[in-house]
Amino acid sequence: MKKLLPFILLFISWSCEPALENTAKTPGFIAQPFLVEDDDWSFEGTANLLLVPENRLDPESRTIALHFFHFPAKEKSNLPPVAFLGAGPGEPYSYDVFFDGKRAEAWRYEVEFVNRKRDVILINQRGNSGAPGLPIAEFRYRWPNGGADDKPLDLALMNENRRKAYAEYIEAYTAKGIDLRGYDVMHFVGDIEAIRQHYDYDKIALIGNSFATQWALAYIRKYPEHVDRAFFSGVEPLNNNYDDPDGLWNVLEQVNTYALADPEIAKDLPPGGIPEVFKTLITRLKEEPQRVELEEDGEAYSMVVGADDLRYNYLNPMARSYKGELESWPKYLMDMYRGDFRLLASLSQGRKYRSSSLMINPLFNNSLGITKERDALLKSRESARWLGDVADHYTATRDVCPAPKVDESFLKPTKHDIPMIIIHGDMDLSTPYTNATELMPFLENGHLITVKRGSHNAKRALIFSDRDLMNQIYEFMNLDFAVDDFHAFRQTLPSQFELPAFEFYPIKGESLYERYQD
Repeated sequence: MKKLLPFILLFISWSCEPALENTAKTPGFIAQPFLVEDDDWSFEGTANLLLVPENRLDPESRTIALHFFHFPAKEKSNLPPVAFLGAGPGEPYSYDVFFDGKRAEAWRYEVEFVNRKRDVILINQRGNSGAPGLPIAEFRYRWPNGGADDKPLDLALMNENRRKAYAEYIEAYTAKGIDLRGYDVMHFVGDIEAIRQHYDYDKIALIGNSFATQWALAYIRKYPEHVDRAFFSGVEPLNNNYDDPDGLWNVLEQVNTYALADPEIAKDLPPGGIPEVFKTLITRLKEEPQRVELEEDGEAYSMVVGADDLRYNYLNPMARSYKGELESWPKYLMDMYRGDFRLLASLSQGRKYRSSSLMINPLFNNSLGITKERDALLKSRESARWLGDVADHYTATRDVCPAPKVDESFLKPTKHDIPMIIIHGDMDLSTPYTNATELMPFLENGHLITVKRGSHNAKRALIFSDRDLMNQIYEFMNLDFAVDDFHAFRQTLPSQFELPAFEFYPIKGESLYERYQD
């Protein structure tokens, strides 16, 4: 039976100095007992607010509340605590996260494993309006996508709308007294350090997925002496803030390879396979946008779709899962190749509405930025001709973003000997697999486990596919480096794990649009 001890929010005004070195002494701290349990698991500790400066560089900065959970180790050991960092940005550690289906089951497995011998801290992001504590309600910005039903999507127009809207929201939030300069990468890093100092931990271990790995790597870059080890999945290095379009295009080519290995799929694909189909569609839609007749709630309407509509919806989001997106990709593209653009048109209805995103997303990412060298490299990719600007959600807002930008030297990887395990899917479309392979040469004590056919949830897929292997891998978190040899341990680990074969949707027969209508 689910039980939840209510966490009563309190707010206490507290003065504090802006210097990061003083945060352990100056902010207020509020802790409430916290218990959450079900029939076969439980976590007991505290839900906490640590009051920290919003802008550590401003002596007159106001105070904000940093929310986190703290669970003391169930068994005494000499192992340092482990900090789980939220992904996203925007993924919150809230009360509901303990019960949220399969995702929560995998997450609880990880937390339970390390909580046996380590204190566990679940750190929420400052400025995340979905987190408990004292969030800034609806700390988001919204922009009109632009365009109308009788014209194809224009991504340049949409991103100009995004830029203008972001500038307007910056002005509006600043007028409310919110210092947006305090939501950059270094303040996120400073929050981890403030919690470490509060508990007087000498070192901490770091666990995270996706964006959380970038947050953690920034902390490692700033405070390597305080990091015990790291366990990452879907890794995002500091200078890989903008995805490499070649990494995304490589996934399309891999899907094609697997599709051609299926005789029933291969016989229905044109020469050049799926990559050539995608190129043909972009060219066709650019030269001649398609008018599509649809019906909704008994009323007929029409949409015009073009090349940017496909770039914006290059996957089939109706699939509801990463694996489903990949398995339906050939069918999704081939339906359009044969002239059926109804699913794309139905997805494109969103262009007449407003999109929204957390304010902290561009604040963090634009404060990190990208080196000029890498920016030029990504723009030169041939794949960008077909996919467009895959980082447009950052490039559209970077010129108006008030968060201070780090020096380029901070982004360039440096070698270190911190023990680190990375699990990464070789077909990850959110954080391309090349992120991991580019980072590995700089990890003197690193080990990469490649999940074949793995997507952005590769670690979760591994947890449910082979729990014994995952237990073996997670023993990494129980190693005592005073007596255990990491080099000997990693020799026991595989370098790759293969997920089951794809089950592709048949190319012929009922279209995806009709399937989803049914």
